[in-house]
Amino acid sequence: MLHHPAEEAALLSDVFPHPACTADAQGRSLWGNQAWQALATWDHAGRNPDLMDLLTPEQQRGVSSRLAQRVPFELELQFQSLRKGPGWFRVTGRLQPSAVDGASVWLFTAVNIDDLVQERQHRAQLQSMMDASTSCIKVLDLDSRLLSMNAGGMATMEIDNFDACRNVLWLDFWDGPTRGRVEAALERARRGERTVIEAARATFKGTPKWWEITMSPLYDKQGEVNQLSVVSRDITAAKAAQEAISALDAFVAFSKISSTTTDVLVLARHAVDVLEATLGDVTVAYSTLEDSFWKCQVWSDDLAPELVAVLTAGIPVTAPGYAQALATHEPVFVAGWDAEVQGAARTEDYGAAAFYPCVVDDRPMGLLTMGTRRDGELSERERAVFRSVGRSLTLALERAEIAQRMLDQRNELEARSRALEGFAELTHDLTLQTEPNALLSRSMELVLSLLPGGYAVFYQHHGGRWNAAALVGNVGSGQLQAAVEAGFPVGRTPTLDIPCETKTPWFQERYDPDQDVVAELAQHPHTVATLPVMVNGKVHGIFNVALFEPRSWSAADKAVLTTTVHSLGLALESAQGVVHLAEERRKLEAANEELEAFAYSVSHDLRTPVRHIISFNTLLRKQLAEYTDPKAARYLTVIDDAAHRMNTLIDAMLDLSRTSRLPLRLTPVDLGTLVERVRRELQPDLVERKVQWQVRNLPQVMGDEDTLHQVMENLLSNALKYSRTRDEAVIEIWAQERERDWAVFVNDNGAGFDPRYSNKLFSVFQRLHRHDEFEGVGVGLANVRRIIHRHGGQVMATGSPGQGATFGFTLPKR
Repeated sequence: MLHHPAEEAALLSDVFPHPACTADAQGRSLWGNQAWQALATWDHAGRNPDLMDLLTPEQQRGVSSRLAQRVPFELELQFQSLRKGPGWFRVTGRLQPSAVDGASVWLFTAVNIDDLVQERQHRAQLQSMMDASTSCIKVLDLDSRLLSMNAGGMATMEIDNFDACRNVLWLDFWDGPTRGRVEAALERARRGERTVIEAARATFKGTPKWWEITMSPLYDKQGEVNQLSVVSRDITAAKAAQEAISALDAFVAFSKISSTTTDVLVLARHAVDVLEATLGDVTVAYSTLEDSFWKCQVWSDDLAPELVAVLTAGIPVTAPGYAQALATHEPVFVAGWDAEVQGAARTEDYGAAAFYPCVVDDRPMGLLTMGTRRDGELSERERAVFRSVGRSLTLALERAEIAQRMLDQRNELEARSRALEGFAELTHDLTLQTEPNALLSRSMELVLSLLPGGYAVFYQHHGGRWNAAALVGNVGSGQLQAAVEAGFPVGRTPTLDIPCETKTPWFQERYDPDQDVVAELAQHPHTVATLPVMVNGKVHGIFNVALFEPRSWSAADKAVLTTTVHSLGLALESAQGVVHLAEERRKLEAANEELEAFAYSVSHDLRTPVRHIISFNTLLRKQLAEYTDPKAARYLTVIDDAAHRMNTLIDAMLDLSRTSRLPLRLTPVDLGTLVERVRRELQPDLVERKVQWQVRNLPQVMGDEDTLHQVMENLLSNALKYSRTRDEAVIEIWAQERERDWAVFVNDNGAGFDPRYSNKLFSVFQRLHRHDEFEGVGVGLANVRRIIHRHGGQVMATGSPGQGATFGFTLPKR
């Protein structure tokens, strides 16, 4: 222990080469040796620099915390205010009592560690560079145990935690022939050689990759190999490019051959030839799946006859290589071929094999196989070419499948066309033929003309039985004929019940008579189709076709039947509609005849009494002229007015009837000219009236000019009548062009009407004003509506009391 600062100073100055100083509890310098004084740049003569003066604020806080704890410490600090610039020091601080006054003082010593920090930084930079590398950089011991791995390599190898493989033998990650190559390379590295190999190995998470692996020795200070460096570079993309080139060459070769045919066996033969020509010493075969066996259809010429016999007889689908290809729909490569294990007799001479399943629409169309008599495994080039040809063959088979589908679709379309052509003839004379049985018979004849021998029956259920409403063809059995005529029980005849319940066709390629109630009678029909005939959304009956020969219902057959039956349903609907329309027309004609008779009665029978009333009222007025008092005279006037009003009503009714019955003669009509003519005709009624006409451009329309004249005359007369209470009547007439029609409007500033009753305006004899206010019988607007409806248009009206009214109508563009 030092007892006096002077003694301490002398001792530290003489024997301690590193900077040292003493300080109070707050770190203020009390004394420093020569090395300490030489350390810092200090402008105040006679004062040693404080430790805190040499530190950054953050370091100051750390040191202050240690001083406050009053316990020894050791820190690595970077001094700032140095003559030679910033430098790193390991600072040690400890408390010890002073002999002067017994108080504790801090003794700080500092050792320069710049070289150590730089070495650390250099190592950190190297580690950072290693971690940033995507190559997997590993250090192994001489037994190949994993000692370390860079972070980038862990990411490339898909390792989340290095502890999972620390101290694990790296050699154990390899198997098969590759393990031997890796072990030989490690041995050369132990002897001091640098070795590079390429090998395939999945990552820790199972991602398949190819690696370029460089193995190098690491030496100790004595120059002895004590560890091994292994750098694995991911070359999967480069390998894929190489494979793509080989695959492209094979694909081009195969495409040149296969572009001209869709025959499956011819395509398979081409695939075999391409593989033999491209790879040389290989054996190739193509098999199809039949009854749980892969049976060879095409094979290489070098196959021995006994092996051909085995392959054509079939290899079970359970054979390992075959089963794996079928299960995964992916190429399978087998190294170290074992004929007994693989369940393929007579294949003992082969050392490796490959399987490529040709799958189209998730269906195995065939299996391409290839083998080599060479021991080991197939090379990457062989695998790439095999994959390419297998893929090309699959595409060619898919094209062949598409071509066949197109052919089937063409046949189906042709069948539909034949059915539609036949049914077009059937429905051609619907206007003449509305008898349902005739439609049924002709549709069944059409179907049987497009299918092989058989018969057709149309069933409908009545009283709990399926009764034959129509039958075409010979059912082939007198007993079955009698049964058909007697009908079958509903609910016990599935062939008819099921289509009725499901409302969908049922095509039976092998009819089972035991399912129905007449099994002993229906042994000779082989193929049956039953289809529901829908009329107005309901099952009208069941269309049944039975064929005597075995037949698979093709898409074309189904198209013929479904198209015909659908068209039959529409024809029956049309037939019902024709009957209904004829009945409605008959009723309408009868109503028109009654209307005409009523109009005639009004014209001749009612006019005579009314004329008598007017005549006798006139005679009575003359006879009583000298004796008539004012009250009696008013009664006679009322009778006269009522009779004349009755005549007006009779005229309006006759006019309304005539409007409905007269034919329309459609011609181009200039509405502007028509309105002007109506205005001139109404001019004599406007004496002493002030009327402002506002007529905008009006279009030319297609219509009957005479009846449209009535429309405009009624609308303009109404506008003038209901605006006569105004000092000046304002009548506006204009048109609006719409997408499909013209809208024409007439507006006035007259009495208007209550919009709640606008629906009554166009009805016969409906009036919204009293007769003493405005004359009229309530037929004019009804006449307007009938005329416009006959033209295919609509009428409309808007207004409010005292605010005028707007009447309008539409006329279609023709």
